Amino acid sequence: MGKMTKNILIALICLLAATGTLNPAYAKKIRPEYNVGGYLKYNKTPAYEFSASAAPRPLTVVDQSLPPSQKAVFDQYLKDYPATTALLAIEDGQLLFEAYQGVGRPSSEFFSMSMAKSLSSMTVGMALCRGDIKSLSLPAKEIVPEFGDGPYGRSTIRQLLMMSSGAYKPQNAGQPGFPNGVGFNARNGKPFGGASWPLRLGQVSIGDLLWGKWWDQITHKNANTPGAEFAYKSGDSLSLSKIVERATGRPLAGYFDDHIWRHIRSEGIAHWETDKDGSTINSSGFQARARDWARISIWTIDQYGKEDCFGRYLKEATANQIPVKSGSSFRHYGYQWWVNNKIAPGFWALGYAGQMMGIDPTTRRIILKFSYRMDPGSGIQIFKLLKAWP
Repeated sequence: MGKMTKNILIALICLLAATGTLNPAYAKKIRPEYNVGGYLKYNKTPAYEFSASAAPRPLTVVDQSLPPSQKAVFDQYLKDYPATTALLAIEDGQLLFEAYQGVGRPSSEFFSMSMAKSLSSMTVGMALCRGDIKSLSLPAKEIVPEFGDGPYGRSTIRQLLMMSSGAYKPQNAGQPGFPNGVGFNARNGKPFGGASWPLRLGQVSIGDLLWGKWWDQITHKNANTPGAEFAYKSGDSLSLSKIVERATGRPLAGYFDDHIWRHIRSEGIAHWETDKDGSTINSSGFQARARDWARISIWTIDQYGKEDCFGRYLKEATANQIPVKSGSSFRHYGYQWWVNNKIAPGFWALGYAGQMMGIDPTTRRIILKFSYRMDPGSGIQIFKLLKAWP
């Protein structure tokens, strides 16, 4: 390679890195139809179905009276990021802006990806406040003996909420690594690289992954001492599913239904994926209409403002619990919530391919965004929108 060619190549690599093209975060994408409920048709296990309320919570819609400059900011975002399928902005319980494009429709059930982890945190909080979970300081094995003396068994519930079990060194999007893959992909005859599809297809269970035969296959296990440091892992969230299930006698989705979903008073039905044992795939798997996501967010702000047990739990769950060392726009993590963003206020639920729910309890502003691809700059602009929309 000549000196000039080498210099050109180096310059090109630097340019790509600066624009984010080489950043793996910008390669995050799913098929558009998956973003609006398309996963369910592939499920070999029945998803938990949530009923619509007979008396949905009213949503005051004021977008038609917005100043043109304010509406233009949101309209421009949709133009700049065409993979966005839904965008909603809410202030003090009022729906200021609501728009859908591409495959997105008001009646679509928008798939959460990892935003479901934050809903799981609230479910754990409900179980704590209702006395079904006695303390977050309990070692997980006291509720789920199958965890044994491994990293999940030694971790406290609080450490699992903080993504600090040290159970394994995470691979892509928090998934564990398997030396020869996991499950079976009928489309190409090869195993899957991660566990999401095998769970959905009923090929493995959550128990298989956390203490069974597939746990034995995971690479880089016991990567750290429980509580030592943050490492984003789907397994830590899945362990909470089994903890809620054992502590309450209900799958996590069912407990969420009983004590949260029914209170938000939805307009549509919703679903949460389950494994072959009926356990909730709570590291992902939840989907609902965008307006019902808005109802969840508004209800969360309302509960956050209370001084009861659950209000105090939400404040704790969305406070700085453990540092996020690098590679993130967030300085800290809470209990399955992203907190202390470098740009935006409030606390955040985030999902693969650009699902975002930002909640600022001080201004009572909420922003919701669903998409099938994380484009360069799309996340930063959402942070800026919540910080100061006109």
